[in-house]
Amino acid sequence: MKRSQWQYVVITALLLHLLPANTSVAAKGEDPVLVRIEDREITLSEFEQIYRKNNLEISIADPKEPEEYLEMYINFRLKVKEAKALGLDTTKSFREEYESYRSQLAEHYLADHEVTERLVREAWERMQYDIRASHILLTLDPNALPEDTIEVYNRIMDARERILNGEDFAEVALEVSEESSVRDREASGNQPPRRGTQGDLGYFTVFNMVYPFESAAYNTPVGEVSMPVRTDFGYHIVKVYDKLPAMGNARVAHIMLMTPPGTGQEELKMKEELINHLYERVKGGEDFGELATQYSEDRQSSGRNGEMPSFTVNRIVPEFVEAIHKLNEPGDISPPVKSDFGWHIIKLIEKTPPPGYEEIYDELRMRVERDARSRLKQDVFIGRLKQDYGFREYREALEEFYELVDERIFQGEWEPEGAENLDRALATIGTVEIRQGEFAQFLQDNQRRQNPGNIPYVVNRYYKEFINKSILEYEDSRLEEKHPDFARLAEEYYDGILLFEITDQKVWSKATSDTTGLKKFFEDNRHAYPSEELKDVRGMVIADYQDYLEREWLKALRSRYEIWVDEQLLEQHSF
Repeated sequence: MKRSQWQYVVITALLLHLLPANTSVAAKGEDPVLVRIEDREITLSEFEQIYRKNNLEISIADPKEPEEYLEMYINFRLKVKEAKALGLDTTKSFREEYESYRSQLAEHYLADHEVTERLVREAWERMQYDIRASHILLTLDPNALPEDTIEVYNRIMDARERILNGEDFAEVALEVSEESSVRDREASGNQPPRRGTQGDLGYFTVFNMVYPFESAAYNTPVGEVSMPVRTDFGYHIVKVYDKLPAMGNARVAHIMLMTPPGTGQEELKMKEELINHLYERVKGGEDFGELATQYSEDRQSSGRNGEMPSFTVNRIVPEFVEAIHKLNEPGDISPPVKSDFGWHIIKLIEKTPPPGYEEIYDELRMRVERDARSRLKQDVFIGRLKQDYGFREYREALEEFYELVDERIFQGEWEPEGAENLDRALATIGTVEIRQGEFAQFLQDNQRRQNPGNIPYVVNRYYKEFINKSILEYEDSRLEEKHPDFARLAEEYYDGILLFEITDQKVWSKATSDTTGLKKFFEDNRHAYPSEELKDVRGMVIADYQDYLEREWLKALRSRYEIWVDEQLLEQHSF
């Protein structure tokens, strides 16, 4: 068996082992020893658990009786014991392979899966609606110092108060918002003029915006303005204008007459008259596609009878979304619709609503795991660990780095001169102290090139990464102690790798490389093969020679190690 195949078998088997096992004997408080191999004791409940899981609870083609399975299990334990005696578990290749397996297994225990399920359900529920909202943004570094954070927060609150006191949201956005698209842009170079959004984001749905912003929008009633919400961009306030049942995915055709910025009044009037005339002709029964081909000024769709590629709400102007919401059946046609780009007459081809929860669950879970909202899952998990372990931090010790770190950090070239004298505790996790020297090393090892900025901001960002990493490492170091199922699975990984290594050395590879032994085995058993030539039946002989080597090896192991079995206990117990 190739190594990659073995790895697949091990991982698959261990996933099956996650099934709950029957441990009724242990539950009664009676757990006598069934087998002893040298100093290793195997209790009745331990064997019963393994037997049931591998022989009864999982469908197999050749189930074994307890006595037969016990012999197989003893053989397994003997091989693993021999591998350890030979030091195979101390090699670099073994340690690397085991740590890789253990890391994969630990991922399941280093996250809050209840949060994941809640986020998946929340995403599906939000997917049922499309939101139209505007926002005002005041930029702020994610790792800004408290005094800078408070200053920006107060300014965004001032803007909110002005709106609540009656000022127009768009006018306040034009005055104070620091988002680049808010204001009109004049033509420059090859760039045409562009109308500013005045903070209007159009319609959007789940996953279209960063998670904190999305949550603010979905949690704010229509017509109201949210409290400030913090994202990696800064502080926002959000005004929700509309909330519609989800459009999903739409396909339409349209006839478009363009009115770009700078269009004169006379032309605007002419375009409005023409779009109304075309609408009357469509209502009168003329072919929509032919009119789109002849009159539409959207070059991308006019040659296809006005048909546009399918889209979702965040890919189209809000006036389209509102118009399509009123079209129910394929072939329905909207009255003329005015957008920032011009006039449109829209014909519905197809609307595909969001799929059901079970149908889209796997996709939503994957998107939640990839989306920034996955940080919430980690934040919740780390927050719980901080509470469980009595986490404390000492900010004064961190602030010493504000002076120690210099501009070289922005080129990824900072050297911690002077840090050798820093040995104060930055934080404590359980019984472990995290010291300044560890953070200095983390900074040096993880610094990366970035745009110059505020050094305390950068130090804070790296500090958060460092603390989160330290807390997860502390939890990882205690997984075997906290989770008996993890300890058992990790041991099975450990033993499984050793089993492969020792069996490969003693049986599989030896059978193919020991040409003298293979030839002698063939000569001694020539009568069992349909050919007088070894080359003609080599594959069959190798397989039989492997079985022979394993039998002889197990005989030697059983004579070398002391084995005791409570035969009476095995006979009396009902599996």
